[in-house]
Amino acid sequence: MAKTAWGIELGTSSVKAVKLNGDRGGVSLEDVSIVALSDFGLGAGTSKEDATAGALNDLRANKGIKKGDEVFVSISGQNTLGRIISLPPVAKERVRETIENEARSQIPIKLEEAVWDFQVIEDGDPDELRVNLYAAKKDVVDQLVNICDMAGLQITGIQVAPLGIYNYIKYEMDDAVSDACVAIDIGADNTDVVIIDGQKTYVRVVPVAGNDITKALRARFKLSADDAEKLKRRAHKSKDAAAVFEAMKPPLKDMVGEIYRAVGFYKSQHEDANVNQLVMMGNGSKLLNIKKFFEQQLQYQVHKVDTPVRIALARSVDPTEVQNNIQSLTVAMGLALQGLALDEVNTINLIPPEYISGQAQAKMRAPFFAAGGIAAAGGVIALLLAILSTSGVSTVVSTAESEKTSAGQRDAAVGALKPEEEAAFKAYSLRNVVEGVIGTVQPPKPDDADDDDPPPAARKLTFRADLLPGLITRAGHEAMVAYVADNPRTPVYYANFQKGTPDPAGPLTNNNTSLQVTYTPGWDGMEEGQGGYYTAQREFVYGIWIASELTSSISQDDAFSSLNNALTDKKDGLLVTRLRTAIIDQLIAEGQITEDEAKLVDFGDGLQIQVTNISNTQIGPDQIGLSNIVTTNGVTAQKDGRPVRAPRERNDVKFGVSEVRIGVKLLPVKPVSTEEEPTE
Repeated sequence: MAKTAWGIELGTSSVKAVKLNGDRGGVSLEDVSIVALSDFGLGAGTSKEDATAGALNDLRANKGIKKGDEVFVSISGQNTLGRIISLPPVAKERVRETIENEARSQIPIKLEEAVWDFQVIEDGDPDELRVNLYAAKKDVVDQLVNICDMAGLQITGIQVAPLGIYNYIKYEMDDAVSDACVAIDIGADNTDVVIIDGQKTYVRVVPVAGNDITKALRARFKLSADDAEKLKRRAHKSKDAAAVFEAMKPPLKDMVGEIYRAVGFYKSQHEDANVNQLVMMGNGSKLLNIKKFFEQQLQYQVHKVDTPVRIALARSVDPTEVQNNIQSLTVAMGLALQGLALDEVNTINLIPPEYISGQAQAKMRAPFFAAGGIAAAGGVIALLLAILSTSGVSTVVSTAESEKTSAGQRDAAVGALKPEEEAAFKAYSLRNVVEGVIGTVQPPKPDDADDDDPPPAARKLTFRADLLPGLITRAGHEAMVAYVADNPRTPVYYANFQKGTPDPAGPLTNNNTSLQVTYTPGWDGMEEGQGGYYTAQREFVYGIWIASELTSSISQDDAFSSLNNALTDKKDGLLVTRLRTAIIDQLIAEGQITEDEAKLVDFGDGLQIQVTNISNTQIGPDQIGLSNIVTTNGVTAQKDGRPVRAPRERNDVKFGVSEVRIGVKLLPVKPVSTEEEPTE
């Protein structure tokens, strides 16, 4: 059992986080944090993704969440699907293969486009193997991972939010309830319905929730949205409480109907199910008379989530805060319970396999500023980072563009202090915090241009620094999967250095981000400290180490040449083409270039890919650990139709190690000139 774990629910309006301690055989709640997304620009022009990244970055920094900590985050039930699958008994090592074959007919999306996981249901039936299977579209999971990357938050698990509820109920509530019940989490936009039948689970997300109750109150009492929301929350204090509850009944009856349908469908599939208890949570469970209403309508025994019993409260938390918010903390607490690896909890984990592989290689997950660089930059950079943490990346970029445009439109001579240039310098400083120049594109001459007309000026292409680590890592992994699929002469694996490190004088490098910050005076004659801008040059370096099996006919040099040629060939190299394509796709998506201009992009020396042959004398055989290279759907990569699996015993296996080094440079955005208006 892990000693501590964080559970973080990524909600529609807030991020809720708890820290649990699992030391000494018990569990205690050590920290609680609820961060509103509105504090990071949601509702004021910032996208939900950027606002969530800002909230997570704030949480990570303020709570000291480090790489290596157990961190489970939620994915909404709306973005996942679950099945209970029955299989004939098979050997343990064939369970995943058997489930995969069955899943292709059970899941309405291609497995290659999904991330999925399963948990074996231990019900003692020797004639049948049953599993809980959950899946999500890969692009949805990738977006969630990217949000965490933007925040510099390294995660160890992704769990379906309703299964976080399952975990909480299984650990915290009596067996009489947790063995067979239906749980509802009443949110703002949706209500999660979770049927718990032993270890079997069934999840349905219904579209009747708190906002529907608010709409009903608005219509009945002719109120604004804010006033209706206040009335809903304070109905028990209203002089017209009875009338308020009558207005709430129609959407509540709709919710009861949805629960009936979910339970009825489940019982039609599992006739022996005996579900007759309801557990309520979410802020909607605080509503006036709601417990009594559900008891009367469903004829179930109804339980409200209350202050935890098995989970002790540490001295570091406020009991009143826990009591007031426990109804909305159950998902986060269930995720943290899973992070502690307790026996009672669900083990589904939808984290992509390539992300796990990246963590094993000390994958680059840090924010794109090195601590030393920030300190050297001084107060201005600290101020800019504070702006980033409170406004979201999109807002900062928008602000920078607005500042720059305004500066270009003003008169160049409006006083001795030249405030229009100062605004432009601020704009460029902001842009240098967020992005940098990654390359250029030389547009062709217009069709009607004369032969002696000069060609159009090359455009500089900029790239957001926070997007690069994940993009580089994915390109590297996809290239290795493609290399294995193309049947190399020898099996290959990821090499992990387990004991000690290679010779520090050798060529091996760690994943790192280099930041150079330079102060430039604002204009001729201006002294340092009286105005100006900062420029930032960044270089991202990511290393993968590959172990190739050697035979009497395949030497280390042979294996190295095969890998080097396949990855780095300038025209067809697997790594070159994937990295270039990934960056260009992002530039097209942002509208910086058209598809026709894609072939004209020049990265100069900004993209650097190098494969180095590591001498056998540099690394001892006991320093190397091998791990499989897996495909994006979690299947071990194959050679000649057979899985390529890392050998358990390496005594009789000879191998050579190659370092694959990927570097991407971001140059500063060109500062504004003192003699011309900004043109970028």
